[in-house]
Amino acid sequence: MSLRSIESLSRSKASVLVVVCLAMTALISGCATMGGGSANPFVGTWDIVVDSPLGTSEQTLVIASDMTGAIETAEIGTLEISNVASEGNAASFDVVFDIQGQQLPAKFVGTIDGDSLSGEYITDLGNATVTGTRR
Repeated sequence: MSLRSIESLSRSKASVLVVVCLAMTALISGCATMGGGSANPFVGTWDIVVDSPLGTSEQTLVIASDMTGAIETAEIGTLEISNVASEGNAASFDVVFDIQGQQLPAKFVGTIDGDSLSGEYITDLGNATVTGTRR
């Protein structure tokens, strides 16, 4: 084999290696935006409306990527939420409302459908319907 044929072969291998690297980069980038690498659908800021026996309340629900969050209300202020979880299109979290000095634990159980959220707060005093949209 001559030196020219070795150089030509090396250039061919280098070209193939570059093409393979570019293809792998595209594949990895695609995986990061689809399926297993996709962002959690619950993460974001949601404008929610709660319809309960006590009336209707507008709230802002904020879910961070580390699955922590808070609820902001005009009536009560900011409340931390705990046990934030989502699997597929199901979402849940726990919160304790302070209503006139009384602690009322609640669990949100709901469904995410794109930029819409629906579900309910489950409490010992009854349930409240929750609907919302992502900002």
